[in-house]
Parts: sequence; structure tokens; C-alpha cells
Amino acid sequence: MRVLLLDAAFAVEPIHRYLIGQGHQVWTISNRPHDTLALSYPNQWIRGDYSDVSLVQDQIIRLGIEAVIPGCTDVSMETFTQLPQSDFFSYPSSADQVLGKKSLFRGLCAELELPAPQAFETDALPDDGILICKPCDSFSGRGVTVFEAVDREARDQAIARAKANSPSGEVVCENFVQGQLYSFTAFIEHGQVVNAFVVREGSHYDPFAVDTSYVAHDFSPALFDDCKAAVEAVAGRLQLCDGLIHTQFISDGSGIALIEMSRRCPGDLYPMLIEYSTGFPFAARYASYFLGQAGPAWSAKSRPVLRHTIKHPGGRPFPGFGPLPCAGLMELVPTVRAGERLPDSPAARVAVSFYDLAESQALERAYTQLAQS
Repeated sequence: MRVLLLDAAFAVEPIHRYLIGQGHQVWTISNRPHDTLALSYPNQWIRGDYSDVSLVQDQIIRLGIEAVIPGCTDVSMETFTQLPQSDFFSYPSSADQVLGKKSLFRGLCAELELPAPQAFETDALPDDGILICKPCDSFSGRGVTVFEAVDREARDQAIARAKANSPSGEVVCENFVQGQLYSFTAFIEHGQVVNAFVVREGSHYDPFAVDTSYVAHDFSPALFDDCKAAVEAVAGRLQLCDGLIHTQFISDGSGIALIEMSRRCPGDLYPMLIEYSTGFPFAARYASYFLGQAGPAWSAKSRPVLRHTIKHPGGRPFPGFGPLPCAGLMELVPTVRAGERLPDSPAARVAVSFYDLAESQALERAYTQLAQS
């Protein structure tokens, strides 16, 4: 089958590897010539902006593409929803807008009476409590601010910052929920969850961007069921086709608060974390729904694996890794070369690392060390 993968960055490499292993002819598209798959497969890389739906459609016709698979970005999924839909993965742009736009998702949660932070109009904020302001359509924690509702100056600055980081200029303000951040990554079929995993997520470099995580094998069964019920409620309301739904939520141990949902594959080699920790072939299963094929067989296991994104101060040449932050390294995937100038940011990603810990206590200690230091 001729397949177009909407991205060529390192994050989609597990998906690409599966497709190649199945004998598919795979093209990728991006506008960065130093992307991993652009360098590895230059003859099947298209230089172009995959947010340009007309350009992507032209390439589909030119190459005789039979299946399109979104990568690990919101833009790739947005483009996919605007292309002609297949019979086996029909996901309209209207549904993606509800999940992808924070204000619309908050409205859906209220309609379905799902546990989620309460959202407010920016001109009708409460006078007390702690609030958080976010761009409606940004990612990786950009433009997010927590502030005291009583502090009018902080409120105005938070709204202005969120608007500056929103392509649409739209923001959402809501109650700030205290607790631990998790993800509930689930595959649905006929509106029902058939496979799901809970991942504990932490932040070492930026409080609103995940960089450290592990599969929570001992997560509360009752809260797991709450997550499952919420996903199935959303899937039913939006009439979602079979495939992935990735949810982020916060829990204080007694309940959950839904933060966001998406249908794209999570980035920073998230599929490898699930596969190393549980044996579940995440990238293969994600891709199979877009191909209209059954997922591969798998054998369940439980392994204490930690994923950590390594970053360095941006705006300067990358000097090399130096001592790694944790023992038990099992895999290191560099995303830059020594001497390469890093993007201008407080902390630029230079690698994704995986650590195989001896047992659950060691896993928890490593997580605490990396996520809170």
C-alpha cells in the first residue's frame, strides 16, 4: 500500500518503522530538511508544509497515495480531517475542532457532565481562588499562566500572554486543579475502550510541558473506570470512529479532572514507552486503524521503564550530553548533533531517553529525582 505520513520528525519514526516492516511504500512530508526521516529516506520525503491541505492533496494524487496517517502534531491531524475520508477512519473536522479547541472541549465536558475544571469567560472571572489561563489552540504549555483571581494585574497579564501564544487569539480561563498529571491513552472500537494505559507525567524543565513519565501499572481501578467512562461518553457524543483517543487528566487520588483529549499519536516517542513497559505495539496499533487493518497480536508484560526528555539551555551550540541524569539507561535517541545551535528557548530538547529500572520503588525514585529536581 502507498502511504503518506504527515510529518518526518523523529517522533513518527516508530510509526514509519512499523509501516516499512509491513511492506508498505511510505512517503513523509515536512518543511525541515534535517528531520529524521527526511535524512533517512530522502527519496520518499516531500519538502512542503503539511498544514497546506491543497499541497497535501496534490501529492496524494501525484503519488497515488492509498492511505494517509497523521503524525504526532495537532496540525497533522487537522490536515487529515480536511482530506477525503476513508470508510474505515472517518473523522470530520468538526469533531477534531471540539477536541482540539480547549473552550469547545470544556463545553462538551459540561454538556456530558464529565469531571473537568470549570471554565469562565474572561470578562466574568471569579474574584477569588486560583485560576489558570491558556491559549485555546496552542501546545507544549506555551502561553499558560496560573494566577490569583484577586490579582487584577496578574489576570490581565495572563490573558495577554495566552492571546499572544494563540494562533486564533482565543483563550480559556478556568479553575486551577491541584493534583498529579496523568494520561489515559485508549483505543476504542464501536465506541468502547478495548485497550488502555495510564501514564504518570511530570515536568522537570517547564511546569506545563511533560518531559518525564512512566506507565502507572498500579493505578486505581476505580479512577481507571472513571477515565474509561469519560472517553466512551465523548466517543458516543461525537460518534468517533475506531482508533486512538489520548486524554490528559489531573487526579488528587479521589477523583479525576479532564484536561484535554486528542486523536493524534502523542510525541516524544510515547509509543515506545508503552511498548517497553507493557509489550503493547502502540505505534502499530495506531497506524492500523488508518489502514483498515487488524492490529498485531501481543503478549502483556509489566516492566518498570521511565521516559525522560533531556533538554539544554537554548540559543547556543549543543556541547554534548555529559553525565546522564539517571542510572539504568536502556536507550538514548538524540534529536540534535554536537555543535548544532539549539533553538532560542529556555530549554531545548536534545534527546529522549529510556531507563530500565530494577523494580517499582526504583522507578518511583528516578521519577521523583527527574521530575522534581
